[in-house]
Amino acid sequence: MSDAYDRELRVLARQAAEEQGCDSFLQEGVYCMLAGPTYETIAECRALQKLGADAVGMSTVPEVVVARHCGLRILGLSLITNKVVTDYDSTERANHKEVLKTTEKRAKDLQRLVRHLVSKL
Repeated sequence: MSDAYDRELRVLARQAAEEQGCDSFLQEGVYCMLAGPTYETIAECRALQKLGADAVGMSTVPEVVVARHCGLRILGLSLITNKVVTDYDSTERANHKEVLKTTEKRAKDLQRLVRHLVSKL
């Protein structure tokens, strides 16, 4: 499973993002999954950072594992919607309001990117 995400699809997604003007917020990195359905704890975030995680979420990984098992080519797109809090003294906390605000801000860009990417397939 060292090659979960299809290299050609990643290149195609990057090209589509550049063509749509979305490349400024498109990043590649290490996505880790926690079971949820709760926001990650400070301790979990600290541990995942030490392990090299760039993003954490409650989905994507199980679906990718099953899809690869079935022999499918995979491209993963995740909209990162809240900041990671790693300081116990911080007054910031992951919250649903922040998630909704970020989703609303980027939804049109993401929809445009996915439509364009699908048209290139």
